[in-house]
Amino acid sequence: MTVTRPRSALQITRRGALSAAWGTCIAASGLHSVMAQEAAEVRMQLDQQALNAVPGDERVGLEVTEDTSPAAQDLKERSLPGKTLPIIYLISGVLSLHSIRGAVQEMLRRHEYGGVVIDTRTRPANIRNELTAQADSVLVIRADGSTESVRSMLFTEDFLKGVLNLPLK
Repeated sequence: MTVTRPRSALQITRRGALSAAWGTCIAASGLHSVMAQEAAEVRMQLDQQALNAVPGDERVGLEVTEDTSPAAQDLKERSLPGKTLPIIYLISGVLSLHSIRGAVQEMLRRHEYGGVVIDTRTRPANIRNELTAQADSVLVIRADGSTESVRSMLFTEDFLKGVLNLPLK
């Protein structure tokens, strides 16, 4: 007499189980890295190039509008000759520190717009180009009104955490 096992409708092979395990690990690591990023709520005035520095998945929750203020008009007038006038945007929402830093670095590349000001007297913090600020530098206005200036090469994520009052690791 021979005993046969009944065939189950679902058979899991060793290869299938290994593939599923690897897929789960890869998906979980990517999800963990996005969820583990520190973030802050900000309001930024920037051009298209700086907006492009913000990853698409982070733009989903942002409010993005064209800035038609006199300050935006001044920035447009400073654009390089021979180029079309840029569109200046206002964005507000929650961004990862990495994205905020990337956008600020892109803003700093545009020397014709001056330096970058991070004003923490308002909530959310207001980040903008300022024609009167030294190009290639970030001017921080703290909640108490004190100021600090830092060159772009010293503008790190740890510095940004301190500016936005986020806990350092």
